[in-house]
Amino acid sequence: VLLIFFSITADNFLSAGALLTVAKHVALYGILAIGMTYVIITGGIDLSVGSMVTLTNVFAVSIMQGKDENILPAVAVCLLLGLLCGVVNGIGVLKLNIAPFVMTLCTMSILQGVYLVYTGGSPSGNVSPWLKQIGNGFLVGPIPYSTVIWLTLALLVWVVLKFTPYGRKLYAVGSNPKAARLCGIRVERIKFSTYILSSLLAVVAGLLASGYIGTTSLSLGNDYINNSLAAVLIGGNAIEGGKGGVWGCVLGAFFMMLLFALLTMLSIGQVGKLIVQGLIIFGVVAGQGVFKKER
Repeated sequence: VLLIFFSITADNFLSAGALLTVAKHVALYGILAIGMTYVIITGGIDLSVGSMVTLTNVFAVSIMQGKDENILPAVAVCLLLGLLCGVVNGIGVLKLNIAPFVMTLCTMSILQGVYLVYTGGSPSGNVSPWLKQIGNGFLVGPIPYSTVIWLTLALLVWVVLKFTPYGRKLYAVGSNPKAARLCGIRVERIKFSTYILSSLLAVVAGLLASGYIGTTSLSLGNDYINNSLAAVLIGGNAIEGGKGGVWGCVLGAFFMMLLFALLTMLSIGQVGKLIVQGLIIFGVVAGQGVFKKER
C-alpha cells in the first residue's frame, strides 16, 4: 500500500535508484534488526543495541581521528566492546536470572554513562575517509555499500537459521526451552550466543552509521532500538520466541523507512513519528497475543 501511495504522489519513486536510496538509509536499522531476530527467536530481547551503536560511534571516531591507518585498531576495540556487552547481557540473563528486559535496560543505561564519561559530554573527531566511503559510497552504479553489507548479512543469517543445526536449536529453545533441554540442547549456551551476536551486529551498524554521518554524535543510537524492534515484530517474529525469520525482518525494516518517509511527506514531526512507532509495536504484539489465545 505504501509503495502504491508513493508511486502516485512521488515521481519515479518506484525506480531502482529511488528504492536503492531508501535501502541505503534502512540498512543500519536492518542490521540491528537481524541481531535482534536472533535474540527474539529464543524468547529474549536486547534493549542495549541503540546505546551500543552510539558507543561504537564515539570510540571508533575518537580512535580514527580521520586517518585510514587507524581503522583496524578502531574496529578491534569496538568489536571487543560489543563482545563484552554481549557477555555481560548473557551473564545477567542466564547466570543471575535477571529478566532480559531488565538486564538489557540496565546495560543500555550503563553504556550511556560510559560514553558520556568518555567524551565528557563533548565528543570530537572525524571518521576516516575509507569508512566514510563505505557509509556513503556505492559499490556498483547506484548500489550502496551499506545495502550490500546488510543483505549479505541477512543471507548469511537465513542460511544459518534454515540449514544448520544451530538454527534449528534456536527455534527449539524459543518454542520450548524445557523440551529442548531434555533433547540434549544446551539452552543456556544457545541463548548466550544470541546476545553476543546481537551486540556484535550493533557494532557493525554503529561503524556504518559513523561512516554515514562522518563524525560523532551522542544521540546517534536513540531511535535505533524502537525501529529495529518494530522491524523484527512486523516481520513476523513472535515476541515470545520460537517463530520468525530474517527476510520478514528485512521487509519490516524497509516498511518502517517507507512509513517514516510518508509521515515526513505529511509534515508529521518527530513526536508524531514516535507515537506511530509505539502504536505499531503495540498493535503487532497485541495481535500476536490475540492470535495465540484464539489458537
